Amino acid sequence: MAVDKGELQKQEEASYIRFCKIILGWDYFALLKESDKKRNKSDNGADSSISQVKNTYKDIEDYLATFEPLLFEEVKAQIIQTKDDEEVTEWTMRLVMEWNEADGFLMPAVTYSDDEGEKISQNDVLLLSKEQIKGTKLPKTYAFALVEQRQHSLLRLRMFLTGEVVNLDTDVVRPCPRMLSMRSLITSPLKPQERALFSLKICSLSTISREYFALRSVGTLPFKDLILSAAIPNSGSEDQPWKVSEPLREHFVGSLNPSQMEAVDAGLSRKPFVLIQVRFKPLSDWHFNLITCPTYT
Repeated sequence: MAVDKGELQKQEEASYIRFCKIILGWDYFALLKESDKKRNKSDNGADSSISQVKNTYKDIEDYLATFEPLLFEEVKAQIIQTKDDEEVTEWTMRLVMEWNEADGFLMPAVTYSDDEGEKISQNDVLLLSKEQIKGTKLPKTYAFALVEQRQHSLLRLRMFLTGEVVNLDTDVVRPCPRMLSMRSLITSPLKPQERALFSLKICSLSTISREYFALRSVGTLPFKDLILSAAIPNSGSEDQPWKVSEPLREHFVGSLNPSQMEAVDAGLSRKPFVLIQVRFKPLSDWHFNLITCPTYT
């Protein structure tokens, strides 16, 4: 049973919109304050451990309700983590050259130079502020932006300035002055020289965004029931091969090439083996072959 690619694409698009609305609405300085409170509680001996997750789930909604908040906590941890010593932490002034709107997002294009000290890539999170932040005084106009595309002299950004999403419910959005002020600045008819912003690179969401899409797509998998039940049927003794459900095997057969399928079977056999990955480019795109070699003891 193969995954419906059309349904999967719709799921990814919806997940991306949800992911961006939630994260881009966060208040950077509120996150730092929240982190300091948790750290102080931990230093004072308060229990700050994460609750243990369940082993089985009633349905997809129950599964997402458990793991989605944990994933967003990981995003917060990435945002507030201390930057590496070698990273540049200076604010860079940028000019708003143009803007448009799509799917409820504001999409500005700001100036960028290839010779900037800090490299900026797609899926990087930037903190934008009308004022350059110095000392302990907080700005009044600031918001997150996600880098959609980097061109020679422009960064195309995605911003959600409608408000802050409440309790991960994208239907409940709380407007806030800092975001409304940012929107007014970006969309104003002023010349680019009069629409200056300062930006600071915070982190990259490339890896964790893929994890989020995988989490949200669990419901489209033909073997989702196996994930929800966390069952290992007919596992047998340690010297017997593992067995997988028929829907899962059908998914493997339809998605993997023969060498990759052999590697899966080798892993299920419980016998020692060496896995070698061979990378080659036949005509159009890179392909991977997996070679399994038995080991002898």
